[in-house]
Amino acid sequence: MAPKKKVEEVEEAKVEKTTKKAPKKAPAKASKKKAEEKPVEAETKPVEAEKPVEEPKAEEEKPEKPFTTKKPRPLPRPVEKTELDLDEETRRLLGARKTNKASLPEFNRIDSHKNKSLKVSWRKPKGHHSQMRRQRKAKGSLVKIGFGSPAAVRGLHSSGYEEILVHRPQDVQGITRTQAIRVAGGVGKKKQAEIEKAAKELNIKVLNPLNTFEEV
Repeated sequence: MAPKKKVEEVEEAKVEKTTKKAPKKAPAKASKKKAEEKPVEAETKPVEAEKPVEEPKAEEEKPEKPFTTKKPRPLPRPVEKTELDLDEETRRLLGARKTNKASLPEFNRIDSHKNKSLKVSWRKPKGHHSQMRRQRKAKGSLVKIGFGSPAAVRGLHSSGYEEILVHRPQDVQGITRTQAIRVAGGVGKKKQAEIEKAAKELNIKVLNPLNTFEEV
């Protein structure tokens, strides 16, 4: 008789669990009805979205330039245009010199990259065991006559003028039409302005006029 009682108790417990779970389904049906009713209300009373009020745009203030101690950068110097009537041969030689100079090697003094006391400026190697003097390819190129410019345009400016170095306004006198002046590097701005003024009166070309500066 004991096992039968246990079986009956287990069956009664199962029935109680099923009866407890049944009432939970009722709220689900109610929620479905509410969900079906909500869209009807939304259709009958559409809600208009509020348009954002456009605020008047304030004028954009330009940012002030930050304070700097940098010096103004000089503008790139324009290419000098020649006013001379050069013949075709001279023009050809000037163009050939320009292309040849672009492919020239660097002629540096031997061992200038090893010793700080030696400058880069060219010196002919004269040592008995010098590898550069023996023209070893890896030791650098020697200065030779074949690297020079054509004799007809040697010493001329790329624009075709003959350069004359000038140190003071009085040196401008006696310059011919085929010559142009170059102000020396040690001349100050005040004197250079006077030289350029004198050259302008005589209609003489200045190869290195005073630079115009741009804002940083």
